[in-house]
Formats: sequence, C-alpha cells, structure tokens
Amino acid sequence: MRLNNPFRSAPRRRRSNFTLIEKINPSKIGAPPGTPIHVGQKPEFDPFITAIRFSEDQVEEWLHIDTSGLQTLTKTNDRALWVDVEGVHDVNLITQVSHTLDLHPLTSEDVVNCHLRPQFESYPDYFFFALKMIYLGPEDPSLPGGNRPLISEHVSLILKGQTLATFQEKPGDIFGRIRDRIRTKTGKIRSRGTDHLLYALLDAIVDGYLQVVDQLAERIELLEDELRKGPRDSHLAQIYALKREILWLRKTIFPVRDLLNKVQVEQSVFQENTRIYLRDLSDHVSQVTDSLSLSMEMISVLVDTWHSMTNQKMNAIMKTLTMISTVFLPLNFIAGIYGMNFVHMPELQYEHGYYTVIAGMFAVALGIVGFFVYKGWLWEHPERPSKN
Repeated sequence: MRLNNPFRSAPRRRRSNFTLIEKINPSKIGAPPGTPIHVGQKPEFDPFITAIRFSEDQVEEWLHIDTSGLQTLTKTNDRALWVDVEGVHDVNLITQVSHTLDLHPLTSEDVVNCHLRPQFESYPDYFFFALKMIYLGPEDPSLPGGNRPLISEHVSLILKGQTLATFQEKPGDIFGRIRDRIRTKTGKIRSRGTDHLLYALLDAIVDGYLQVVDQLAERIELLEDELRKGPRDSHLAQIYALKREILWLRKTIFPVRDLLNKVQVEQSVFQENTRIYLRDLSDHVSQVTDSLSLSMEMISVLVDTWHSMTNQKMNAIMKTLTMISTVFLPLNFIAGIYGMNFVHMPELQYEHGYYTVIAGMFAVALGIVGFFVYKGWLWEHPERPSKN
C-alpha cells in the first residue's frame, strides 16, 4: 500500500539558529550511561513511524504504524526494510523502537541527543551513524537576494542486517527522491539491498551540504560586489553573520570526513560493489570542507576590506575638511587683521579698501586651490602615455 506523508509536503520556513556552543541538559548530569534523555529543541508535532519494505520485484509501504506493527515487520528478514522514525523528542517512543530493534542503551541515548557530534560506532550486530542533515529550505521572500533558508536537523542511521532504521529530529527531509527511486525502481537501490540504501541516504545528505556551500559562495560574492560600491555599517553585520554561519557549518560538517574515514576502515559495513561509491562520497565531503575553508578566508578578506575602505572613506573626508580649513585659514587671518579696533590703521580711510581686501582674499583662496590642483590633491592627474 502506497501512502503519501502529509508532513513531508508541508513548508518549513524556520531558520536554523547556528548555535556554536550547545547547552547541556541538566537532566543528563549524574544520569547513568545509556539513559535516553532528549537534548535539543522540542518541536510541536506528534512523532510517527513509516516503513518501506522492498525487493527487486516488489515494494510495500506503511505510514503511521505503531511499535507492535513494527515488531511484526522486523520479524521477516527476507527483504530489505527501511524504518523511518520522525520525531526523537518522544523518549518513550524511541525506547520502544530501540527495544523492538534490540539496540544497545548507548545507541538510544545518542539517538535522542540532537547535539551529538557526527560519529560512527560499530556494535556486534549493527552499525550506528549520527550526523547533521543540512539543506536549503523553500524560497523565502523575506531573505535578501532570493536566498533560501538553511534547515538543519539531527539524523541517526542504524544498519542492522536487512533493516535500515533512520531517526529524524523533525518531519520533512531530503530523502524524497530516494523514496521515489525505490517506488519506481530507478537505479540500483532495490537490487543492492540496505547497505546501498544507506549509501544513497548519506549521499543525499552530502548533496545537501554541496547546495549549502554553493549558496554560501554566492552570498559572499554578492556581498563583495556590494562592498565595492561603498562600505556601509550593515555590511559589517552581514559579514559577521556569515562568519558565524561558516563556523557552525565547519563544526558540523568537518567531523563527517572523519566519520567516512572510519567507515572505510571498517570493511564490513558495505559490500564490495557499494564500497567503491563511498570513496566518491568522501571526495564530495572533502570538496565541501575545502569550500568552507576558502569561504572563511574570503570572510577574513572582506573584514579587512571593509575596515580598509572605511578608513579610506574617513581619510577622504578628513582630507576635504583639511583643505577647506587650509583655504579659509589665511582668509581668517586677513579678516582678523582688519577686524582689530585700532583708530590709526592706515587702510581704514582708503576709499577702495574694502574691495581691495576682498579681491586680495579671493586671490589668496584661488592661489591655494590652484596649488592643490597642481599637486594633485583635489583629484589625480590623468596618466600621460610614455614616449618611447
């Protein structure tokens, strides 16, 4: 039975908070290891479980199943099974699903910890992955330049035989194309099994990283173009906002590279025909990390450029004010001389004295301005072509 999930089509416009230092839940302090305590923001929706069982010739899909129905599905291991739990804030549900899948208590604790660092763990009968799923949300007219908001959520993936379980922080994801490929028998997912499905999900997450860094590069280039037109105070605020976002992305994505390296060392996670794709996935992650490092360098250059252009603008203003003061300084001196209240000043009785002084002051001002022009202090002289 094929059903559509209404939550996946719902627009999500809340932007990520890019918290560099997460706060520790006080409830975890002193708690025994393996105690599942939710850490992170608590979204307002009822968690639900979906499942897809498939083989090369058949696909079955279930929506909003309970733990008893999930237990019935996991008893049959003849075909690949993808179990998707959306909403890890319900600790009771996660605990029941963990018991159904026979997961270690430490795994249950990590699943509900949305601030967990990306990691890979190998258990006796299953493999555990935890990382951030970051992708671009729908277009938001309130954002400048037509940018799309960044959406981030914690996702855990557990590969256990023919069963692949995914735990997501909130509804909606970038796995829609993977589901469509399973339904329409596109690609090799239905013929390769759960390990290839795991690779496809990881590849979709990394593709989301690539889209994010591409938009980030466009935003930096746009800000650089605006900065050339003249620095403004708002530019500095945008630069520091971008810097904080890049730091958050580096903190979130850089550990994924180490995660994939550990997976490649652990030869038993993927079959040989899927393992070759993992190297390509590592190359994509390296491309993302290199782009983030370059973006951080560009941000440092933009900060220096903003300060340099601001200082240059201030110097130009001070230069203009200095020139104006220099022009009026001798004029004030002349006006001060003839403003003294002495009775026996020789020029006071001169019939054309006023006009003579005004003409002299004008000549002095004109001479000073001419000197500035001659020195090139008002504007630069055009470069003359050199004679060979």
